[in-house]
Amino acid sequence: MSRKTLIVNGSPRVNGNTAVLIAQLRKHLQGEIVEISAFRSNIAPCVDCRSCWKTAKCVVEDEMKIIYDDDFDNIVIASPVYFSTLPGAVLSVMSRLQPWHAATFFLNKPLQQRPKKSAAILTAGGKGNEKNAEHHLSAFFKMVNATGFQDHIICSGRTDTHPAQEDEIAMAEVVKLAQWLMED
Repeated sequence: MSRKTLIVNGSPRVNGNTAVLIAQLRKHLQGEIVEISAFRSNIAPCVDCRSCWKTAKCVVEDEMKIIYDDDFDNIVIASPVYFSTLPGAVLSVMSRLQPWHAATFFLNKPLQQRPKKSAAILTAGGKGNEKNAEHHLSAFFKMVNATGFQDHIICSGRTDTHPAQEDEIAMAEVVKLAQWLMED
């Protein structure tokens, strides 16, 4: 069975530590892979216009449509950790799930997103503190009906002194992650 994987790249650095781990994942994935850059894509942050409170749809037309179409089997957020959480650009993408939130909590008509697997690949310099990012990841994955990330969080820490490509454990965990994502 061919699987479709969406990767949300939360790094502003094209060839940084996050990119190294994404490349490792892509090398071992099969099926269609769609990657969205939180920093380079055409996805505007939510501006709280509240149109979605009436329709459960966002009036902004941009690349967020890739996520709204809900046409993937796996979703992976790969991101550096800044100040113990995800970068603002990733949080801006997450904010655009407001229509799905509105459908559930304001309109009492939850959308039926297809079930999917989820995972997170994080890079962190210094002391890391990547655990705080899990709160945002949990909320996002719950909203898109994606499960599994709690058991599939890979972190390459201390990247300020130990680059991800030299982190043999993280590189091996990414290979295992790809295998899990391809399982039925």
